[in-house]
Amino acid sequence: MRIIFLGTAAAEGYPGIFCNCTHCNEARALGGKNIRFRSAALVNNDLLIDFGPDLLAAAMRFNLNLSSVTTGLVTHAHSDHFYTSNFEMRSGSFTNHQTIPMLRLYGPTEVQQQLEKEFPNLTDFRTEPHTVHAFDRWTSGGYTFQAFHAHHALGDLEALFYSVEKDEHAFLYATDTGAFPEDTWQALMGKTFDVIILEETLGDGKYDQHMGFESFLEHADKMRSLGMLRPGGRFIAHHMSHSNNPVHEKIEAILNPHGVEVAFDGMEIVL
Repeated sequence: MRIIFLGTAAAEGYPGIFCNCTHCNEARALGGKNIRFRSAALVNNDLLIDFGPDLLAAAMRFNLNLSSVTTGLVTHAHSDHFYTSNFEMRSGSFTNHQTIPMLRLYGPTEVQQQLEKEFPNLTDFRTEPHTVHAFDRWTSGGYTFQAFHAHHALGDLEALFYSVEKDEHAFLYATDTGAFPEDTWQALMGKTFDVIILEETLGDGKYDQHMGFESFLEHADKMRSLGMLRPGGRFIAHHMSHSNNPVHEKIEAILNPHGVEVAFDGMEIVL
């Protein structure tokens, strides 16, 4: 499997468009890996994880044609991960409609509800939504997926994260989750991954529905101790907010000594 990070920022992007903080100004001055779109990832050109508001810009930035995407995963219905206007662009008005394959889209209840409300005939948009819930397991497009309960958007909507398996390889993509709930830890027992991609949203800040440096490293240590990372496997931090995270090299200085890589937009992983 080949994974490319299309975006690695939290909801506001990095730098924030209306922000004049030290971190944002430093990111603008340095450019490069410090410029982060909202989080999304493309796998093998046919699987897309999250459909946020920067999808068009990311496709242009990395010279990608997303018409071959046949399977989509949505972690939750917050707009930085699920921007419904993306799906309008799949209609015959904006594409060579007959050549676009059907997109099978999997996500929590609110994803299907929002799409069906906005686009009453989704067939016209070559999109087939499917609702999944925590701990469901299914196959699509040659991949095997499992959803896990995320500690995020409590009392508002369901948030999930996912494991993805194909042939002998597997990775975990966990974004927008605070400390893993106990039922999620139980469901993860015995599973192993070549790559674990885990949110590190808050840096030295704290909020129970997101992770910062401290909780991220606690989870990384626990997952390693439970044998979830395969020999030679990689632990990767992503989904950075500018508010308490410094620029890229400074995050690396904090996390690299713990055996953690820091994702950046355009980073590629080959399993």
